[in-house]
Amino acid sequence: MDKPYQAMPDIEVLPAHFPVPGAGLLPINAFVIKAKEPVLVDTGTGIDSEEFMKALQSVIDPQDLKWVWLTHDDADHTGSLQKILEAAPNARLAAYSLAVLRMSTAWPVPMDRVYWLNPGDSIRAGDRNLAAVRPPLFDNPTTIGVYDDKSKAFFSADCFGAIIPSPAQNSDDLAEGDLAQGMTSWASLDNPWIHMVKRNEFNQALDNIRQIAPKMIFSAHLPPASEKTEKFLELLAAVPPAAPSIAPNQTVLEQILSPPLSGSE
Repeated sequence: MDKPYQAMPDIEVLPAHFPVPGAGLLPINAFVIKAKEPVLVDTGTGIDSEEFMKALQSVIDPQDLKWVWLTHDDADHTGSLQKILEAAPNARLAAYSLAVLRMSTAWPVPMDRVYWLNPGDSIRAGDRNLAAVRPPLFDNPTTIGVYDDKSKAFFSADCFGAIIPSPAQNSDDLAEGDLAQGMTSWASLDNPWIHMVKRNEFNQALDNIRQIAPKMIFSAHLPPASEKTEKFLELLAAVPPAAPSIAPNQTVLEQILSPPLSGSE
């Protein structure tokens, strides 16, 4: 875990970075929306659970949380979920039904605290509406992003993620070329189906986000981005016809695991 920071007056970022050997770093972010009814968006990785709970406690008392919004049930989003539900007895879990049912095969999800959401549904968090929005790219069928109508921010789950060369607190801190390469590569690797889509239908999915016109994009896998929605949509539009990104194979793993060559014999 990295140190939490404030990205907007009412939004805190709980950041971490996962090293991708030979490629760079994958940001792994969760977020606290300091609404009248405070909301935690995602819960980090299990390996960072102890540090995640300390980071969360540094920005809000978990007992004050009213909602935990799970964008999907991948391991890098559910790592501290059970601990948080214990520490936040007044919070309800907002999630897609299939995500909840799948998690229930591993641990007893308290169904009386669950709020099932489909894309297009919304919840009222006191002073704002939080709408469930399916992002144009997703690697998990349970994915529901969040649009906050007060902050005009879109929490896009894995969409708009990127492998980046070094930690950053703002996408503006990344070189334009690094950001573009990192985002298009991630889009292809994390969503290999993107190369099989019909271009017109995919462009319609991009237009859905364009019509929302978020001022801020909070991706689980990218530093916060202000006023970059159109640029990001253009980057994703170019991915379907491009050559697919190729994941590292066993040869690369063996090279990574090999001891470095000595400078002298």
